[in-house]
Amino acid sequence: MSTEESIIIDPVAMNIVNRIAPGSTFRGVLECNGGLMIQGTLEGDAKVFGGPVVLMQEGVIKGDVQCTGDLFLFGKVVVKETGEFSELSANGAAFLAETMDAHANITSTAIKTYEGAQIHGRISTRRK
Repeated sequence: MSTEESIIIDPVAMNIVNRIAPGSTFRGVLECNGGLMIQGTLEGDAKVFGGPVVLMQEGVIKGDVQCTGDLFLFGKVVVKETGEFSELSANGAAFLAETMDAHANITSTAIKTYEGAQIHGRISTRRK
C-alpha cells in the first residue's frame, strides 16, 4: 500500500484562467484575475487575484510573484537581473514539488514540501 501523495491540478476547479504558454516569454508587470499557469517564462512581476499560481515543470519565474491563492511550484525559479532572489508570496499554501528548483524567498500561510524539492533561499510562514 502506497502512502505517496499526488498534487492534482484541475484548471477549471481551481479557476486557472490565465496562462503563459510553453515556448512563450512574458516580460514586464502582469496583473490578472483568476489563477495563472506558467508553462513558459515569466520575467518580471506578477500579481494574481482570485486563484493560484501554478509553475509547471517546464516553466520558469524570474521575478516577484504575489497571489491571493496557493502556489504550486514544479518548475524553476531563478535569480532576478539584479542578482537578488525572486520573491514569491501567497495568501494560501505553497506546495514545493519534487521537480522544483528555486532560488527564491517563499512566504505563505503553510508549506508542503515533497522529497527532492530544491530551495535556495528563505521559507517563511505567516498567519492569514
